[in-house]
Amino acid sequence: MNVTAAPELIPIPWQDYLAGNYDRSAIPWNRYRYSGTGVVKVAPEAIRNARIAQRLLLALLSQEGDHAVYTNAVGVEVERSQKEERIPDVIVISAECDQMLEETQSTITLDMPNPILVVEVVSPSSKKEDTEDKPFEYMERGVGEYISIDWRKEVVAAWSHTDGNTYNYNEFRPGEMVLLKSFPDLSLSVDEVIGG
Repeated sequence: MNVTAAPELIPIPWQDYLAGNYDRSAIPWNRYRYSGTGVVKVAPEAIRNARIAQRLLLALLSQEGDHAVYTNAVGVEVERSQKEERIPDVIVISAECDQMLEETQSTITLDMPNPILVVEVVSPSSKKEDTEDKPFEYMERGVGEYISIDWRKEVVAAWSHTDGNTYNYNEFRPGEMVLLKSFPDLSLSVDEVIGG
């Protein structure tokens, strides 16, 4: 998900944001997320990014298991130097975590179960964030697996949590199958993931 280049910030305390205790009519944007001390505008995705996210959503929904899959709808609280909400392009969460989300709260907080899988489709405006910053934020958060998809470079990168506090890193390129630790039976090639 892209944040605009010079984001305007509308101050809201984190707990008020989580509880929905703010005036939605005072926020002039349809798409926004929490960053530091308030909300910032989120730019719309490129149509190809949305198609890739939709394709992955459908593939992940076809997998058996007790989980829920969302696109651009559920935020994840991460904590590096300040409170931050990330809204991944695709997220898979446990049924337990899904039940904890309420109608007014669509953010997975630090005290909730960690997401199983988080996927970001890389945009030029957020490339550094998607490929350098977010993997470490999600690792610290305890996300089971993080996938970044850079269709412009035709590469799918996967960080998967190990038994310890480390991650394995793999890159997949055209002609190769994308191997997901969290969904080992899912069979998708890089070509199928990035589409045309």
